[in-house]
Amino acid sequence: MKEKHGSGMIYALADYKQLVLAYKTKHAELVKTATFWKTSAIWLAILTISVTVTVIFFLADSKRSLAESNRNINRLNRKLEDVSHSLDSAQQELKLTKEELEKKEMLIMQLEKNMSTTSKKLLEKLLKEK
Repeated sequence: MKEKHGSGMIYALADYKQLVLAYKTKHAELVKTATFWKTSAIWLAILTISVTVTVIFFLADSKRSLAESNRNINRLNRKLEDVSHSLDSAQQELKLTKEELEKKEMLIMQLEKNMSTTSKKLLEKLLKEK
């Protein structure tokens, strides 16, 4: 009976040893899988943070560029308005100058006509006197 009991114990110990080896193998696989997923999660988090920081810097730079462009557009609009006002003033001044020139030309023509008439009269008077 001791032999039966002794051989049963040997079989039990052999089964226990196989179970322990199976659990160690399973545990090693689980540790390996957990390590893979932890590493993958860390890399994914690093990648996500890097992309987020890059996008934030890009957006900030875009905002800055947009604000500068808006300032430049406003500055150009003010310059355009100034040039437009200057052009309007110059056109108004040109119109007034043309009107004044036309008046003076009419006066000159009238003076020339008067001078011509006066010259004719003086010439006739001189001819009559001689």
